[in-house]
Amino acid sequence: MAIRRFPVERIEMGGTSIPPGETVMLCLASANRDPDRYPDPDQFDIFRQDKTHLSLGQGLHYCLGASLARMEIETALATLLRRFPGLGLATRVEELPWRTSVRSRALKALLVTNSQSSYIG
Repeated sequence: MAIRRFPVERIEMGGTSIPPGETVMLCLASANRDPDRYPDPDQFDIFRQDKTHLSLGQGLHYCLGASLARMEIETALATLLRRFPGLGLATRVEELPWRTSVRSRALKALLVTNSQSSYIG
């Protein structure tokens, strides 16, 4: 959850009227997961065409480290997949253990297997 917000005047948001002074909580875990915007929003799709997501902020609040973060992710994933070309999930997607939290969406663990080796070290 983001820091609580308090409108200073009545606002309309998503068909709901919010009076001044009322607490508004923003759920960051729901960002980029709007089914009206993204088909199958819970599916990790590296080839998704709509790339106008909120992950690194917008406008004035755009992350200064966004370019570095993208470069680090690209380097890490390329290195991992080059070193372990047979890397895959060790369980079905439906069985992945998720943390139960209203603040974030994260896995408890990600068990993997490497079809070219019996040990990943």
